[in-house]
Amino acid sequence: MVFCIIGLVIFGVLGIFSAKYRRYFRESLHCMRRQILLKPCDSTFDQEMKAKISAGISKTSPVLARFVFRRFALLSWILLILMIFSTAAVGFGVYSYVLYGNCNGPYSSDFCVFGAVFGSIDERIANIRPVDAGDAPTLGSPNASVKIIEVGCYSCPYTKNAESIRSQLLNKYGSDVSFTFRDMPLPSHNLSWEAAEAAKCALEQDRYWQYHDKLFTYQETMSIEKMKSIANEIGLNASQFNACLDTEKYKEQVQKDYDAGTAAGIFATPTYFVDGKPIVGLKAFADFEKIVISEIRGSCPVS
Repeated sequence: MVFCIIGLVIFGVLGIFSAKYRRYFRESLHCMRRQILLKPCDSTFDQEMKAKISAGISKTSPVLARFVFRRFALLSWILLILMIFSTAAVGFGVYSYVLYGNCNGPYSSDFCVFGAVFGSIDERIANIRPVDAGDAPTLGSPNASVKIIEVGCYSCPYTKNAESIRSQLLNKYGSDVSFTFRDMPLPSHNLSWEAAEAAKCALEQDRYWQYHDKLFTYQETMSIEKMKSIANEIGLNASQFNACLDTEKYKEQVQKDYDAGTAAGIFATPTYFVDGKPIVGLKAFADFEKIVISEIRGSCPVS
């Protein structure tokens, strides 16, 4: 059974290039089908592979061949575990590269093989064009010396984890900074579009930031019903909010926000603009603060 799973992957790939491996792939597939149907495997595929592999090894090392023959089941399990682990690691790398331009995660600047092939995160960031605040909700003084715009997605876990940056900056630097949130719902994230529309419905009743925070609080259990219950929770007019959400009043506006983000070259959420300078992905507060302090000092008049 174990080697059937391994064979399905290995011989599936090798079968693309050589016909002799296609029979092994078909036998692996046949065995897997019977196992899924809770039927015993009626082939001797595992034993055939055990004999072939051991025979091949015996040409160079009879001792090793005997070990493999005796421990074939155990070695098959080890190989399967390694295969699962490596597949998960590659999946994480691809996911991180697509979102953040680095397969090692949003905080990392270490070497990434995908970056070597497709271009580094620095190159992708360099192509991002600034977006303006427009009429998006803003906290802080309109005369702040440093204006920060965040482009985020309510269903994105990285955007949620970065939420504390806003409160830390506003609490520490007060009137020196303003903070704007612009929607960029990611199509791959469940209910991202609806959440962005719901936030705009809350803005109608001047409860945007309370609603904004609640969307992240309940991110993992979000549903349309939850969006409506949040409106009740923070004291919105439920009838007005529900009608706004049910009629998709702001669907076109959310689409425009998304289109503006993609047109600017934004490829991940959250993406920040500190006085127009892009910062992509999660950053430690200390790293973010250095950039803000530099901008504050740069905006001070020379005496």
